[in-house]
Amino acid sequence: MSAQSGIPVKTADRLNSALPIDITAARVQQYPELVKLLTELSQRITPEGISVQVKQELEQAEEELRHEKHSWLLQHTLYKEIEEFLIDSELRSQDVALSPDDKQFHTMLQECLTFSEIGDYLRCSPDPSCKVNLLGLTEESIHNQNPHRKNLAYLQQKLIPQIEERLADKCENLQNFQDVDNALDSSPTLAKSSQLPALMEAQKRKLEEDTQQLERLRMAKEKQFQTYYQTLLDSLHLLEELITKYRLQNQTEHDTVSAEWLVGKCDGLCLKIKLIELQILSDTYTHETTKALQQIKDTLHGAKVEAEKSKTYVTKTLQTYESLGSEFDDLVMEYQTLKEEMDNKEWALSELQKSAS
Repeated sequence: MSAQSGIPVKTADRLNSALPIDITAARVQQYPELVKLLTELSQRITPEGISVQVKQELEQAEEELRHEKHSWLLQHTLYKEIEEFLIDSELRSQDVALSPDDKQFHTMLQECLTFSEIGDYLRCSPDPSCKVNLLGLTEESIHNQNPHRKNLAYLQQKLIPQIEERLADKCENLQNFQDVDNALDSSPTLAKSSQLPALMEAQKRKLEEDTQQLERLRMAKEKQFQTYYQTLLDSLHLLEELITKYRLQNQTEHDTVSAEWLVGKCDGLCLKIKLIELQILSDTYTHETTKALQQIKDTLHGAKVEAEKSKTYVTKTLQTYESLGSEFDDLVMEYQTLKEEMDNKEWALSELQKSAS
C-alpha cells in the first residue's frame, strides 16, 4: 500500500479517535468537505461529544466539588468517630464504672455534639442562597446557648488524642486489609497507612485507565466487527454475481437442452404408442372378424327395431287402459278374482279325476 493510499486510513482513525463517530477511509475520500467539517469539530468537541469549553467548566466544577467533598468527608469522619466514641464509652460504662471526670467529660461532649447537630437543621430552605433560618435562629445564637462553650478547649485537649488513637487503629486495620501480601513487612504500619490515600488514588486511576482501555477495545472490536460485516456483505454480493453469471447461466442452458431432449423423447414415445395401437387394431379387426361383426350388428339392429315396435304397441295399449280411469282397475281386479276361482275349480276337478281313476 502506497503512502498516498494510507492517508485516508490515518485520517479516518484520527477522526474516529477524536470524535464519537465511525467513518471509513472510503467515506474520507468520497466526502472531503465532510472531513474538513469533522476536523474543525474535533478541535472544538471532545471524544465524549461535548465542547472543549464545557469540558473545562465541568472539570473546574468537578475540582470544586472534589474539594468540598473532601472537606465534608473530613468533618463527617470526625463526627462519626465522636459518635462511635460516645457509644463505645456508654457500652463500656455498663461493664466498668466510669470515674466522675470521665462521666462529666462524656456528658459535656454529648451536649456539645447535640448543639452542633442543631446547627445543621437551621437552614430549612433547599436554596443555598436563602438566608432565612428556622425560627430565626442562627448558629451563633445556638453556640451562645451551649453551657460548655467555655470548656471547648478542655474538651478538645482531652478528645483529640483519643480520636487520633482510634483513627490510627482504623488506619492500621485498613492497611493490613489492603496490603495482605506485605503482612510480614517490619516497617511501622502507621507509617505505611499514611500512603493509603496515594495508593487508593493510584488504584482508582489504574481502574479508570483499565476502563478506558476496555472502552477502546470495545470500540475497536465494534469497528472490526463492522469491517468484517461489510467484507462479508461484499463477499456475498460477489458470490451472488458469480453464481448468477456463471453457475445459473450454465444451468439455464443445461436445463434448456435437457428439456428439449425430453420433449423429443416424449414425442417419439407417443408416436411409438400410436403405432402399437394401430398394429393391435390391425391384428384384431381382420376381414373375417369385420364381416362377423357386421352380421352381429345387423342382427342387433333388427332386434332393436322389433323391440321398439313392441314398446310402441305396449305404450299405446297402456295409454288406452289409462284413458279408462278407475273402471279399468275394477275390471282388472274382477278379472284377477275370476281367474283365481277358475284356477281353484280346475285344481279341484283334477283332484276328483285322480280320485275316480
